Amino acid sequence: MLPSSLRFLAKIPSLIIQIRGFGSPSSFRKPHPLPPPPILDSEAVLEAVCINLRRRDWNFLQQFSSYLVGPLVRRVILRCRSSPRLSLDFFNWALEQQRNNERSSLDLDTYSVLIHVLVSARMFDEALCIMRQLMQERRVAALELLDALARSRKRYGGSRDVYDAMVRCCTQIGATKDACLVMETLRARGVWVSVHACNNLLNHLLMSSQDGGVAFWEMYKEMLALGYVENVNTFNLVIYGLCRECKISEAFSVFYRMLKGGVFPNIVTFNMLIDGCCRNGELSLAYELFKKIKLVSGNNTEPNAVTFNCLINDLCKAGRAEDGEHVVKKDMLKKGFLPNLRTYGTLIDGYAREGKMEEALRLFIEMLDDGMVPNVVVYNSLLNWLLKQGHIEEACFLLSDMRKVHASHDHYTYAILVDGYCRNGCMQEAFGYYNQCREEKLVKDVVPYNSLINHLYKQGRVCEVNQLLGRMFVSCLAPDVVTYSTLIDRFFKDGKIDDALKVYDEMIEVGQRPNLITYNSIIHGFCQVEYVDMARLAIEELRSSGMLLDVITYNTVVNGYLRSQRDEEALDLCKDMQKLGIAVNGVTCNIFMNYLCKFGYFEQAKGLLRIMLDGGLSPDQITYTTIITALSKSSQANEIIELHDNMVLREVPPDEYTYNTIVSCLIQGKAHSKS
Repeated sequence: MLPSSLRFLAKIPSLIIQIRGFGSPSSFRKPHPLPPPPILDSEAVLEAVCINLRRRDWNFLQQFSSYLVGPLVRRVILRCRSSPRLSLDFFNWALEQQRNNERSSLDLDTYSVLIHVLVSARMFDEALCIMRQLMQERRVAALELLDALARSRKRYGGSRDVYDAMVRCCTQIGATKDACLVMETLRARGVWVSVHACNNLLNHLLMSSQDGGVAFWEMYKEMLALGYVENVNTFNLVIYGLCRECKISEAFSVFYRMLKGGVFPNIVTFNMLIDGCCRNGELSLAYELFKKIKLVSGNNTEPNAVTFNCLINDLCKAGRAEDGEHVVKKDMLKKGFLPNLRTYGTLIDGYAREGKMEEALRLFIEMLDDGMVPNVVVYNSLLNWLLKQGHIEEACFLLSDMRKVHASHDHYTYAILVDGYCRNGCMQEAFGYYNQCREEKLVKDVVPYNSLINHLYKQGRVCEVNQLLGRMFVSCLAPDVVTYSTLIDRFFKDGKIDDALKVYDEMIEVGQRPNLITYNSIIHGFCQVEYVDMARLAIEELRSSGMLLDVITYNTVVNGYLRSQRDEEALDLCKDMQKLGIAVNGVTCNIFMNYLCKFGYFEQAKGLLRIMLDGGLSPDQITYTTIITALSKSSQANEIIELHDNMVLREVPPDEYTYNTIVSCLIQGKAHSKS
């Protein structure tokens, strides 16, 4: 009696055996054209396909392409579920045969069976890829796919993890509502996704939030109300959300609740808290936490490279690059972590940002000595700060070095070069790099255009600005908020109020949302043409709309009031500032100082100077020069010398104009005494 598998094979026509090369010697002769495939027993076909699939004999399987319908493909996938990679390869091959033979694609149930096989084998990436294809390319609705997965699980078995994967798929394609709908539908059927799926949705809501995190917090509360128990990833998301909202004390409260509940923090938890502290100016707290990571975690966690780079990055952003380098030498190296490209890049940018180019270049050379090849990000950082600080020659040397090490320029490099040369008044070189950027097809945004437009306007080259704007539109590059703000500012400065407001209206029409810089330009423009009441009205409307105004906005209107000799209204506005928690700064005081000196209120000016010193506001060169110039007109030599000495003691170096004023006053004083 033949075994069952051989009995199935016996039903396959001898023609197929001959094609396999096991027939008579005549099989080596030139074959006759193959006849149409006969109708075969479905069990025989299944057995033959599975045997040759395990051998990965795709040429043989080609003979069965006409039998590749949903039921057969499903049965093959299920038969080979112990080899999920083989099932996936067969599915993809079957799909290709369908396309080649111009047949309709495989049905949704077949897809669902494969997804279950892949999820059960923990091949989540592959399963998610298929789900995304179904929802995005074949336009399968989320609930339709969910029903198909439920049917397949009921008929053939499978893991409930497939529902977690379904939620993750929805978040990956940005279908937030579908993710929530899937979870609600499953709960109605008595099926609950795991806490991991909830965390995935929370993460998606947090990272894509355009509502200030409202949806995230609502989902988090709902999750707790439904009885889900938070794990370390849930806590990490909550801590990150609070840190992002600058609620550091609340973040630490959650951290303590986490420890109290027996959930051990991981390094991600500590990294988030350290970064949150640094971003909110709590650098000493961040460093204390950094030193106690091992102790707080019960010896379960130690700082990693991300921790060090995070702390160094935040120190550099706070203008403390030297402390950042100290962390490298004192802590990072002792823990066995060598500074990498990112570490060096962060420190170099930090020193350069502080104007300490010698230190930045020292680290750059040290990096080369350690055998590291700087990437374009490091070069871009150095180029940016060299040009901003007027070191054109050094920037040229650095560009030459980039070419030597074959570090290709990217669109950021060109944007930096165009802006840098514009800042230094080298418009010809700026246009040269702009044209080079266009030739290399690296113009990806309007940043280089904005730099050129801004500086051309400053030089009064309006025709060239119009040409550039035309070229932008031809290149299908739409103006951004910076472009519109520059145009608005320019029109106001030229006294063309109607044109400025037309640009603002166009900006709104095309969906560009004005930012604070835009509104500051408009408010400044109103004040320039003495429409101070309009400027004040604009402030009130912006406040009522929820726009967070800054000290620049208020200083502009205060200056406008004082120019119109409306000092009481200026003082009232300062009181409003303080009520809103916006502190007056040195610029505010200088505006009042200029007003008092201009109208001869010298005693009040000296009183303001004392208030500044008592209030911790350091008078700058403008403050001293303003009051010295005013006092010189009344030949108060002794007071001028006293103010000069005060300047020097406070390390505010007088400029040439200040010295000329002092000398002129002293000469006049001597002339009066002789007479």
